[in-house]
Amino acid sequence: MKKFLIKLSYTVLPVFLLLFGLVAYVTLYISPRTTGDLGHLAYIPFDCQEDDPDEMKEQLFEDVQLTDSLRNIHVDVLTVGDSFSKMGRLGYQNYLAAQGISVANSVRELYESPFQYAYNILDMGLVDSTNISVLVVQVGERDLVSRSEEFNVDKIDMDELDIEPPSGGSGGNANEWSLLRARDFLMYRLHWSPVFKVTLDKDYFNSKEPRSLYFYCADITNGLNIDEASKQKVLETFQILTRKAEERGVALMLLLPVDKYDMYQDHIVDNPYPHKTYVEDAREIFGDTPNVLLCKYLLMPLIEKGEKNVFLFDDSHWSIKAAEVVGTELSRRVKMVVDLKK
Repeated sequence: MKKFLIKLSYTVLPVFLLLFGLVAYVTLYISPRTTGDLGHLAYIPFDCQEDDPDEMKEQLFEDVQLTDSLRNIHVDVLTVGDSFSKMGRLGYQNYLAAQGISVANSVRELYESPFQYAYNILDMGLVDSTNISVLVVQVGERDLVSRSEEFNVDKIDMDELDIEPPSGGSGGNANEWSLLRARDFLMYRLHWSPVFKVTLDKDYFNSKEPRSLYFYCADITNGLNIDEASKQKVLETFQILTRKAEERGVALMLLLPVDKYDMYQDHIVDNPYPHKTYVEDAREIFGDTPNVLLCKYLLMPLIEKGEKNVFLFDDSHWSIKAAEVVGTELSRRVKMVVDLKK
């Protein structure tokens, strides 16, 4: 027995102590300091302060939790989107509402697809000209093609409309002692991380690394341009949605936030990654219409004049500075569209 214990002391015990130490390090030091979706995703201890301005303490728009509740809303604008539409009082909807436009946001997504969800609530008559004037469908740049390709006009049962999309990652409470989390942390440090880091040509963030750009790998891996077949599918999806909205007496608008990599790619020093043309390709698809807002063209002037914190340093989403620009322009477009509709 003594020999067995001695053998354990220099074989299994060191491994156990190493694993215990790694789990403790990730749980007690790394996890409490991860901020932003990029920090949480790749276990990066950014330890950033929340982008929380005093002037937007209140949420000025309504969140609609259940799809069937859409029947009861009466607002100028309903927004349906992905995570860019879930930023609450720090999101573009708050600045849209600040312009005197009544706004509601549907927080549910059908299989994470704003296109599909928007079509089905229109097709089922949950929203029409009696309770909204404009339906804003927001889709992130990197998901424009994939959401279009998975779009179909088959009806979905009402019960399926309120299915929560599955959460990604290994999950768990940030304070939970998790061997899986420690494994992922080690893998991201030694092998491959879902968050890439590059250096910018000037200070673009008020952070400890003002010239560092952290961005989600899918900004690149989901595609760098839109081929001709995909362009046709994107246009077809938009046209089907537009016709369905017109049937219900509703004006449809598409809001396309720019990816973080795309926003800053021209300012990356010795950029090791290819050039992305998604937004330029989208412009070819849609042309110049008030019904489509390509946010890159709104925000690029801020970047070109050296404006800091247009995007959040530790996150894949834009800051309140960008949300204000987008919300204000969206309000102008909404008023244009509604006037044209009248």
